[in-house]
Amino acid sequence: MVVEAEDDKVPLYTQYISVLIIIINIIVFIVQVLDPTGNMLIPAGAFYPSEFFAGERMWTIFTSTFMHADWFHISMNLLFFIVVADNCEKEMGHIFFLITYLLSGLVGSLLHGLFAIFVGWGDIPSLGASGAIMGIIAVYGTLFPKNKLKYLGAVGTTISARMFILITFATELIYGLTSMLILTGTAHFAHVGGMIVGFICAGIFKIVKRD
Repeated sequence: MVVEAEDDKVPLYTQYISVLIIIINIIVFIVQVLDPTGNMLIPAGAFYPSEFFAGERMWTIFTSTFMHADWFHISMNLLFFIVVADNCEKEMGHIFFLITYLLSGLVGSLLHGLFAIFVGWGDIPSLGASGAIMGIIAVYGTLFPKNKLKYLGAVGTTISARMFILITFATELIYGLTSMLILTGTAHFAHVGGMIVGFICAGIFKIVKRD
């Protein structure tokens, strides 16, 4: 887990899309916890590749991005999101930031589904905001490459945002390729897909902004 080495003090009122995303994720998770079956509503709202590509329950590619498997899952996702979202929303603007977040999540789920079918993993479901958040992390590293991040619990250890996203992308890609042989239980290709979208959207933003 990393945090910014220096607080850039982005005002809360300038990041209302980020706040809304956090609130929605928390509300959905509370609803999941209250599921009387104890299944966290996963069978109902998670993304199942076989169903989606068969044209069934296609809306789950959207609902799954706001669901989480447990407390640790949602805590880690939202902590990472809080670190990078404020800068990205302020820089990109509310609408493009939201579009980037949603596209990262959707494409991440699609890439996971395609690999699940291609490799023959079976109908492994995907859920969580990880793909969407990975997209925003990629945006952060692209737009603020010189920002310094520090690892919690490691005194004096900092890393540039550029290096952090490169390491993160390489790690997720390696884990994803490894999972083609040994299942890890994590949708790493959803993370890879989200980051690819983040890189692309950040690149488009930089080109448009320069013009």
